[in-house]
Amino acid sequence: MRSYAILLTVLLLAPCQMIHAQAFPAMPQEWLDGCLPETSQTRTVCSSGCDYTNDQLQLAINQAEPGTTLLLESGATYVGPFNLPEKSGDGWILIRTNLPDDQLPPVNTRIDPSYAPILARLEAKPGLSAITTSSRAHHYAFFGLEITSQGFSWNVIDIGKGEKIRDDLPHDLLFDRIYLHGHPTLGSRRGMAMNGRRIAVVNSWISDFKEQGADSQALCAWNGTTYKIVNNRLEGAGENIMFGGAKTQVPDLLIADIEFRNNHVIKPLAWKVGHPDYAGTHWTIKNLFELKHAARVWVEGNVFEQNWADAQTGFGILLTPRTEQGSCPWITVSDVTFAHNILRHTGSGFNIAARDNNFPTIPTARVWIHDNLIEDVDGTIWGGDGRSLQVLSGVADLTVDHNTWINPKGNSFVNADGPSFPNQDFRYTNNITSHGKYGVHGSGKGVGNSSLMAYFPGAIVEKNVIADGVSTTANPANYPPDNFFPGAMTNIGFMDYANGIGGDYTLMEGTPYIGAGTDGRNLGAAMDSVTYLTDPAISGVFPLCEETTSLNPAGGQPAVTFTLVPNPGRDRVHFTLPEGQDLRPDQVRILDIHGRVVRSNSMTCMGSSCEIDLSGQPAGLYLVQVMAGGYQHHAIWIKSGSD
Repeated sequence: MRSYAILLTVLLLAPCQMIHAQAFPAMPQEWLDGCLPETSQTRTVCSSGCDYTNDQLQLAINQAEPGTTLLLESGATYVGPFNLPEKSGDGWILIRTNLPDDQLPPVNTRIDPSYAPILARLEAKPGLSAITTSSRAHHYAFFGLEITSQGFSWNVIDIGKGEKIRDDLPHDLLFDRIYLHGHPTLGSRRGMAMNGRRIAVVNSWISDFKEQGADSQALCAWNGTTYKIVNNRLEGAGENIMFGGAKTQVPDLLIADIEFRNNHVIKPLAWKVGHPDYAGTHWTIKNLFELKHAARVWVEGNVFEQNWADAQTGFGILLTPRTEQGSCPWITVSDVTFAHNILRHTGSGFNIAARDNNFPTIPTARVWIHDNLIEDVDGTIWGGDGRSLQVLSGVADLTVDHNTWINPKGNSFVNADGPSFPNQDFRYTNNITSHGKYGVHGSGKGVGNSSLMAYFPGAIVEKNVIADGVSTTANPANYPPDNFFPGAMTNIGFMDYANGIGGDYTLMEGTPYIGAGTDGRNLGAAMDSVTYLTDPAISGVFPLCEETTSLNPAGGQPAVTFTLVPNPGRDRVHFTLPEGQDLRPDQVRILDIHGRVVRSNSMTCMGSSCEIDLSGQPAGLYLVQVMAGGYQHHAIWIKSGSD
């Protein structure tokens, strides 16, 4: 049986510390593969002629042995709540619609509402949940199902029972190609409360989670750890996705090791008061992505869009620790890598705070925002005053590098407050950014250098293209040397500016910003990488798992693990796969921290043993990808500057 398991424990060395003095984020320590398990037996649940009738689904779940697939009747409705009990052993129990795989979305393909008529449907009664868990419930997978509620529900899927001991948390739960939605007119507070360990949500459509007068989310976790959220559509009126937001019941538990990639995170315009598509109910709107308690977070290849000022001021992305009335002083937001994403159609961009306003926290630290595109930040349409980045109360080691932020109508590209806690080790480099009205601005200070000195002492601000803005404030004299002021954005030399909405922001050859970065790269985001890595967020097709059916007998190809040695190392790295896993050189490639392929077809493989030569590459962090057994596997390698 394929294992839904840790693929790699990453050495917790700060990426690229050998290149810069800056402390960079640690990546997740624990990785989940998110692929459907294989089982050795099936049991059927249907209206007649099956192992269980449709009103016996709970009995079928209770009696299912690990290694069993439960086949639910296509088009049938099963009214919950259905509880997942604890089982012995680590074999999986898979619950799915009984259709052949070729009638369901293919592997690595996001489901959408058009499949609803043929899916088995799990339904919550009003105010209740469709799926609940017992403590220590584990190794359950759901595939090809519609899951919804008959009316307003608090949590349509409710994982966790407020466990106070880490080992009591439900764990190893997988949701693949599910259509999870709230009530279309009454709404529901939350699609899934993910209060467990090692939870994966992949290839799914999660929509219509909305509430009046309270926060609502597609997905939320506040008492768990280790998540894989990849290739989903996520709709939530309050926060589309949030970690934290309520008391963490397990003492000292850190919500950590979060992989959030290639998701389409969006609020429907039918929720926007005054928009032509407005459907007539004023739901409470806040933001698209919020971390109140999270560490070791990898956010890459997502498209975040359509966020406006309502119950908050219009920021799309919030990294702001909150201790829930001081109950969890150990919480933090730290070690966040936010790379190769698109944020568009929003009132403002990022709001990053170091501390809870009223209670002690561990201050926010080591946030790396690189190679992202922000466009259509417009307060007249989306509300707010168009702040690309707001930094509050002493954030440490914030690196903003190689981004393209189009915000010509905005207020500022860096805004700060909280002078009693200056932001230490701030680096703003190699970006293309709209200056806006005030550019770099801090409360009570002027534009540019005076605010940098007060709020970002010792900051490095260089090799940025700072365009647009009011001529009296977008003045080179107001800023550190070695930045560029071309005037209007149209003077930069984009392939197609398109008035700052939907353009091609690749730099044309011959512009002065080609190769002008501190690292020799072009200024701004690597637009080819941004496009390549975000395309799956819209298309809903993302290569993650091999072509397989969950109905295959046990004994199929196991998931592959591999260890890179030496790690850290200098020029050459070795790894060996399990016996019988022969590799060709074209099955292995190495990417740098910007997602660029730096080596392929250039390693030596003899059977299952490979050597990769990375001499000539700078010291830093690299991602090694291996295609084996139909899977794509990842490992992190750190190239040191000396033996």
